[in-house]
Amino acid sequence: MSKNKSALHLMTWKEIEEAFRENPVVIVPLGSTEEHGPHSITGDYLAATELAKRVAEKANAYYIPTIPFGNSEYFRSYPGTISFSQETVLRILDEIFRSLIEHGITKIVVFNGHAGNSSAIDQVARKVRREEKIMIASVDLWQLLSKEKKAKIYYEEKDPSGHGGEPLTSVMSYLYPEEMRLDLLDDWSNNQKWEEFQVNSFKQVKLGDSSANIYFNMNEISKEGILGNPTNSSAERGEKIFNELTDYGVQLVEKVLKSKMSLE
Repeated sequence: MSKNKSALHLMTWKEIEEAFRENPVVIVPLGSTEEHGPHSITGDYLAATELAKRVAEKANAYYIPTIPFGNSEYFRSYPGTISFSQETVLRILDEIFRSLIEHGITKIVVFNGHAGNSSAIDQVARKVRREEKIMIASVDLWQLLSKEKKAKIYYEEKDPSGHGGEPLTSVMSYLYPEEMRLDLLDDWSNNQKWEEFQVNSFKQVKLGDSSANIYFNMNEISKEGILGNPTNSSAERGEKIFNELTDYGVQLVEKVLKSKMSLE
């Protein structure tokens, strides 16, 4: 690795040229700028940025600047939310992947910090994979904790996962404690129903013993923008969660690095 650097945006093109001769893994971090309740900062892309940095340094990989916006259509009613259309997300991903491929990269790992980007990542990755002989992997950061790990981390309560709740509130309290406003959680509610439906998430409702997708907006089911439970969040818990995410990311990147995929 050139001079122990891992951020491509802090390297010269000559350093990058040398680094790319090693056929390394390049991490593409994605996120969003959207509401996460009245207490948490809007820039959750910052978590993907820090994770990409830590994993790249530990796994001998490289990372590019985080794309700070995603498809956040269901949060548009909250001030500060900046949302890309699906077409824009698709175009940006396609051009990022192809720019890397053009210079010999055959192994890409996407750290996705926003669920709204998931379908676009899948669509573009499969299209590029069909046209180019490369390895693309992706992971959704906020879905990484297993039930077993959640049970250990959230041992004192029922699983508090959900938008505006955990694990993001604790992670941001760990990474950006001075910007968080947990004092604004004095008056908030977690709606369980919308119309005749029991709410599962900001796009899914329970129906019998299964579920259905209903395309409502967040403000229709939660005025404060919270569906999880941030009450017991803490910087200490956030550090544990982030260490788990980092360990998982390192394992993924190292396995992708061993892949024999290459351009021909």
